[in-house]
Amino acid sequence: MDRKFRNLIAYKVSKNIPQEFHIQAIMCQAIIERTNIFRSISDGDFKKEEFNIEDIYDKALEAVDNTHNLVIMFNDSPICAYYHICCGGSTENSEYLLNTKIDYLRGITCEECMKNKESENIVDVDLEELESIFKFKISQNLMNEYSINNMLKVLGKTNGNRVENILVFNEKVKGSVFSESLNLDSSRFGFRPIKIRFYTKGIGHGLGLCQYGANEKAKNNWNYEKILNHYYTNINLYKLDNFNLDLPLKNKKIFLDAGHGGEDCGYTNDLITEKEVSLKVTMKLKEKLEKSGASVYLSRSIDEYVCLDKRIKMIKKANPDFLLSIHLNKSKFEGVSGAEAIYYWGDTNGKLIGENILSNLKNNMNIKNRGAKEGRIYILKESGCNGVYCELGYISNPVESKLLEDDDVIDKMAENIVYSILEYYGNNILT
Repeated sequence: MDRKFRNLIAYKVSKNIPQEFHIQAIMCQAIIERTNIFRSISDGDFKKEEFNIEDIYDKALEAVDNTHNLVIMFNDSPICAYYHICCGGSTENSEYLLNTKIDYLRGITCEECMKNKESENIVDVDLEELESIFKFKISQNLMNEYSINNMLKVLGKTNGNRVENILVFNEKVKGSVFSESLNLDSSRFGFRPIKIRFYTKGIGHGLGLCQYGANEKAKNNWNYEKILNHYYTNINLYKLDNFNLDLPLKNKKIFLDAGHGGEDCGYTNDLITEKEVSLKVTMKLKEKLEKSGASVYLSRSIDEYVCLDKRIKMIKKANPDFLLSIHLNKSKFEGVSGAEAIYYWGDTNGKLIGENILSNLKNNMNIKNRGAKEGRIYILKESGCNGVYCELGYISNPVESKLLEDDDVIDKMAENIVYSILEYYGNNILT
């Protein structure tokens, strides 16, 4: 991974943690940034980011190189590696900010931050500003008594001593939302009726790694591994294999089923037969998938008849991650055209890959997208694996039939199908 993203990781490190910090703390940040990039790739959310290489400081590159390809994993998946500047004395459980329990984001005490006076701050807010932010108007009758509890009242605090909920003009507001609305450094705050004076301790949301605490621990001879295991619960550090760069489908088993064959020609016209086109596409898919590291299994590699029950036995024996059955379609109307994908009822993975295939064929080859649909296709039902039954065009359409006769079109079609599979598995960014 670092071969492709070394400079991006170093740039994010340079942007997000001071270079004056201890190298072990900066190494923690390097692993965090790499983990978050890897997670975004795995989730299909990765977006390229422009940056100036001159903005990268030397210690950031050193930290990236010293932690080569290391990411933080929990239950075999990359974590969402939250971090903040200074927790103020303790980090928080995920429920506080995210409204859901995440096992690796558990609150812990941070003695170094308890002693850190630099993270304490005072923010004064005028009453008019408070009214404006929370869209409330206090009565202008100065003879009316008005308690501060009518304006602000803390309703509860977290175990980490952050304001969990606060009553603002008799409306309940989450502490994190309130502190963000007033641009307070932290939701660990108190207040006094001067104007409205807020006293904050800590900087940031309090989830995950505390950078200040990590730096202080590094000064006390903690290494990056010990620091990360302190701030993230029950995680493992995992070294990404370099083969993921060149073989993004390594360890994936894909079964390719070329429809028809032998005496079973499928749909035919004067130019092509369905059995020939499906085999051509299948063999091109095999070549391209194997180059990406996949183990590919075939129901047939030559023009031969293979009955449906035998195909299903072959699929079950291979036990693939995914099944792709290749076909053409036919209509009594010559004008009907396009590709469609059929997945078995409830197969969300088949649906997603089918949608990817149709989208890429439309965007890159202008093949009409007829949609991914649920269906009770026998081979999908009986195979017991995720799969999609692809009908790549209409043999009855003269324009599509002529295109399917062209080997370059077949190659491009296979290329887009493979790209769609890579896109699904979240590895296409690494190729």
